[in-house]
This record gives sequence, C-alpha cells and structure tokens, in this order.
Amino acid sequence: MKISKFLWSVLVVFATVALIAPQQVEAIIVDGRVSGQTVFSGSGTITESSGINSNGINGSGINELDFNGQNFPHGPLSVTGATGDFSPILGSQANFDLAIRWTGSGSSVNLLDVLPGVGGPAWNSPIVGANGFATGTFFSLQSVTFDEDSLTMIGMGRTQVVSGDPLVLKHSAARIVIQGTGQDFTYNLTVGTTSLPEGGSGLGLLAIGLVAVEGLRRKITTRQNRYA
Repeated sequence: MKISKFLWSVLVVFATVALIAPQQVEAIIVDGRVSGQTVFSGSGTITESSGINSNGINGSGINELDFNGQNFPHGPLSVTGATGDFSPILGSQANFDLAIRWTGSGSSVNLLDVLPGVGGPAWNSPIVGANGFATGTFFSLQSVTFDEDSLTMIGMGRTQVVSGDPLVLKHSAARIVIQGTGQDFTYNLTVGTTSLPEGGSGLGLLAIGLVAVEGLRRKITTRQNRYA
C-alpha cells in the first residue's frame, strides 16, 4: 500500500518527536521540501565478516563501511560543497550515526540496520548559529561495487533540514552516492546527497503547525557542542 505524502509528513514529524523526551511544548512547522545538494569528503574502510580479497565481496558475508576519524566509525567528514537549503552547513562537519552494513554485491544488495518508517544509517551536520541541523538517511541501496582500490555505493532515502525560531522542518526524498579510491579497502571518500522532487502537490504546499518539544532544541545544541 502506498503511503500518501500527507501521511508521510506526519509520520516524519512524529518520528522526530518520539525520539525526544517531552518537556516544554512549542510549534514546529513543516514547510516544503529540501532543495539542493551537499558533498562531504573523508576517509572510510570496508571490512567483511568472512574476509575480503582483491576482487571485493561476492559471498554471503556482511560488508561494513566504517568512517575514519576522531569519532570512528562515525567520521567526521568535512562538508566541502553545499547548495540550496544545504548551504548553511558548508564548512561544517558531518557524522554518521551508524556504520553502513549490507549483504550482496552489484545491484543485488540488501541494506542492514533499517527500521520501518525510520530508516537506516544517517549522517547529521549541525547548522552552527541557526539552532538547527541537516540530515540524510539511507532507506535502501540500489547498488554497491567495490574492490581493493575503488568503491561506488548508490542509495535512496530522505533528507531533512531543521532550523530557525520557530523551528522549520523541510524534507524530501534523496539520492545518496558514496564514491572513493584508495588501496587495501581504505578509500578517500566523497559522499553526495541530492534532494529529489516530489510528485503530485508535493510537500511544498504543506505549512502545518505541529507540536514538538523544547528537548529538540537542547538536542540540537548538544550536537553542535559535540562536533564544534
């Protein structure tokens, strides 16, 4: 059964609210879709449960892409490009909440750690000075090809930007592409997230005042302090 765009909007906001303990209540506005693209740069390493070889993975093992850096396996990665609604995060850093794990290869791949209605691995980047953040969440993988010196991963998901006072939420479908070159399954990575247009009337027609919590503001501030 196909979920309507209105219902999807409500579910997204409710999922956000559900992650935060209710405290003081205030409005959060769903105001259209995200537009633009963002690009991260960093380093990552692929491991596999039963070992890897120079031709990559063709077996039934679980593959894992870890993001190298101070917060390994989460990153950080540097935001080196940003347009449209992503512009405020240019020059900031992004961290993944989970390593990316999958089974299979080529176009026959299955993304792991995906929760229904919530998604799987996601990046988060704070909007410094705007009490907000941007995120991109994998919901599925279309293809993964790699060997010891190159990687291409193409996935689909959602992206969100939350900022302002009162808080304004924009979100849309997104294509997330990770590419890298290197050696011994460690790569110099670029992570590109591109917002995709919505069909029909679109989320841009929604301007709905919904209930959120003050805890969201503190969560944003905590993230900004953590990644500063």
